[in-house]
Amino acid sequence: GEVLAVTRTAKPERDASLRALGLTPRVRDALGADDRHAYVVFCASPGGNDDYAGEVAGALQLWDGAGRFVFTSSAGVYAEDGGGRVAEDAPVGDSPRAAKLLRAEEAVRAAGGTVVRLAGLYTLERGAHNAWFNMGEVKQRPDGLINQVHYDDAAACVIAALANGAAGATYLAADDAPLSREAICRAAARAPRFAGKPMPRFVGEGGGTGKVLDSARTRRELGWAPARATFDAFIDAGGE
Repeated sequence: GEVLAVTRTAKPERDASLRALGLTPRVRDALGADDRHAYVVFCASPGGNDDYAGEVAGALQLWDGAGRFVFTSSAGVYAEDGGGRVAEDAPVGDSPRAAKLLRAEEAVRAAGGTVVRLAGLYTLERGAHNAWFNMGEVKQRPDGLINQVHYDDAAACVIAALANGAAGATYLAADDAPLSREAICRAAARAPRFAGKPMPRFVGEGGGTGKVLDSARTRRELGWAPARATFDAFIDAGGE
C-alpha cells in the first residue's frame, strides 16, 4: 500500500529522501477533510511544537478509526530515577516535557488510539553517545542508567502495535538492559567511527541514577523483540 509521509513544510532534499524510501511526501496543510486513513502513526517530537496537543488532535482527524492510530511517546515520562525497575504502567512524572507528552497520550487513548513509549533512540551516527563525544565534557554523572532502543527496532515495535496493538493500550519499546553513560561511551569507542576520539568526561555528581525499563508485557502482547539486544551487542555486531 501507499505510505504518506506528512510534514509541516516542504523541503526538496528531505522530500527526495522520503521518495527514495518509497514514501509519498505530503504537506500537512494540503490534506483535505476527506483524507482519512485506517493506519496512522504520529511520531513528531514535542520540541519546537508550541501547540503539540493541537498537532496530535489534527493527526487524529486523519484516522478513520477502522485500523489503528499509534502515537510514539517517550519513556522519559516515567517518574522513577533511583535505578528501580519500570514496566508499562509505572508512575509517571510531572515535568513540563512529561506533562506535554502525557496530555497527548491521554487524547490518543481517549480516541481509541495506542501509545508506544520509546527508550532513547540510536544508530551508530545518532544518539546519546554521539552527543557526548561531541560535547567532550558532560555535566551529568557517569553511572546514570540510560535505556535505549535502535531506531529500526523502535520502528518494528510501532509496526507491531499497528498490527496487533489494543485500543487504548500503552506499550514500551526498550532493549534488554540499560547501560550507564560511561559504559555506553566505552562501547561506542570500540567502533571504528569513534576510534582515537577522546572519551567524554562526565563531571556531574547530582541527579538520579535512572531506571531499568521492563518491556516484557509489550513483547508478549505485540510479538515484538529488539533485534539488537543491547547497545553493547549492536557495537559488537559492527554497528548494524
